[in-house]
Amino acid sequence: MKLPTLLDYQQAVQVPRLAFLDDRLRASVPRLTPLGMPAVATGGFALTFDVSLDGRRHAVRCFHRHSDNLELRYACIAEFVRSAALDFLVGVDYQPAGIRVRGHCWPIVRMEWIDGARLDDWVQENLDRPARLDRVRLGLGYAVAELRRRGAAHGDLQHGNILVLPDTSVRLVDYDGMYLPGLGGLGASERGHRNYQHPDRSNQYDVTLDRFAEEVITVSLAALARNPGLWREFNTGENLIFSAADFADPSASALFARLERMPGVAATARRLRDACLVDFQDVPAVLDADALAPYRSGPAGAGPVPVGGPRALARQPRPAGVAVPAAPAGVAGVVGVVSTVSAARYLRTRPLRPAPLPVGGPGVLSALDRAGLLARRGEETTVVGRVVRVRQLERTGLITVLEFGDDRGGGFSVVGWDRVSRELIATHGDPARLEGTWVRVIGQLAVDDRGSLSPAPTTTSPARAVRPTGPSWSSRPNASNAGRPPAPRIELRRGSLLRVLTERQAASLLNRPGTVPAAPATRSAYGSGPVLPTRRPLPAPSVPGPTLTRAPSWRGWS
Repeated sequence: MKLPTLLDYQQAVQVPRLAFLDDRLRASVPRLTPLGMPAVATGGFALTFDVSLDGRRHAVRCFHRHSDNLELRYACIAEFVRSAALDFLVGVDYQPAGIRVRGHCWPIVRMEWIDGARLDDWVQENLDRPARLDRVRLGLGYAVAELRRRGAAHGDLQHGNILVLPDTSVRLVDYDGMYLPGLGGLGASERGHRNYQHPDRSNQYDVTLDRFAEEVITVSLAALARNPGLWREFNTGENLIFSAADFADPSASALFARLERMPGVAATARRLRDACLVDFQDVPAVLDADALAPYRSGPAGAGPVPVGGPRALARQPRPAGVAVPAAPAGVAGVVGVVSTVSAARYLRTRPLRPAPLPVGGPGVLSALDRAGLLARRGEETTVVGRVVRVRQLERTGLITVLEFGDDRGGGFSVVGWDRVSRELIATHGDPARLEGTWVRVIGQLAVDDRGSLSPAPTTTSPARAVRPTGPSWSSRPNASNAGRPPAPRIELRRGSLLRVLTERQAASLLNRPGTVPAAPATRSAYGSGPVLPTRRPLPAPSVPGPTLTRAPSWRGWS
């Protein structure tokens, strides 16, 4: 049976006492958007609603994509989170029949709401604070190490699944792709965000799932701590600074070329590049081959400060209140008998044949592709188009509306509420200047099935329309919007997710294939390929217990 759509769930959550089957959730109150609809955040498999109950906030996740063995997976995940008692994980309550939509019951997951910022939003606000970036980097490394020590992996480490609290501690959310030993026979339910995953990742499902994504994030944070300008150049709204194209062809990546010349980051950037060139199963061996040199962050632009070898790691600064696991037994010096650099050099001496382009995948939509926009409702999407009209409205704050077509005919629009409107003004000046320009926007596609963002006629001066109170605004039926076709729109999460383009740039984005380039052929294309370091057998997961207080084998930055 087809799962409900975003709009189906929103309409149900508007009346919690009828929608939820859980007695407690029936008394909850959903947080509403300025348009009066329940606020929702989209994910790969689920839509997350913010509801308040007895003075506490909860996240209710409703699934919009099918996942095999969902109940079994979440039963194991809930037990793991409870028994492991790790402060960076959030307890989950899976309810196989949690919400009623159009007469049918569907599963939900209820979690405590974490009052933190998404990693990408937090990074943008802290680009001028390298010490805070370093603390988050260390905290994430600790979290991944603790999961692996217990034989587990998150499975989809990326900016949207990492929340940063005001004290710079991190919380991992969205456990749909989590690996646990007890779930090994079920296989992977997802492949993770393309801008954080190895190009060779497909259906692999083991304890090493997080290794590549962790390195992508830690290298990104270390680089931004030294050069905040990388954010403006390489952040697209769907990444930190790396993209899938960088991993698919690192030799042609402008970002890799920059990082390999950056003091303090060059060595790890080269290791990450080398890891892109090997099979997925060899990634841990490449990234961990010479990862024992400790690192202590210095001021922005400064290089690493070596502090005396692995045994001195206990004296390294680490996040407040965080205990770190011991170094893996038997690890000393370089792993295996052939260096990672030699293996990667071998690969670079061979002409790499591009693999076939994968079928499907994310693409860039035109603002005039109404059918495509309507089909992607509820998804995080990149849209390119030419702004035909800019309107600013006032109520309790300033609202900016960018229109890309005939609004009365269901055309696409972009909405920026008060804070985002101020960000747009700070970046672009008077938003009216955007009329006639090509822009690229990134955000969650919503569809207004009952009207548009046009306000009802008012008696205010023609210079600026004032948003009226009452049901005549937006999607509520009235004489001004009755009978209008569905209108797709994006409500900007932050102003930087809108970029002005030249006409040539817009044409390039709209005409490129709907997928990123595939990874170059790896060593499997050349028979035996290079001799890589021998992979160490993974230790059996230990029973969750008190956190160790010895220092980790932190990767070096040189």
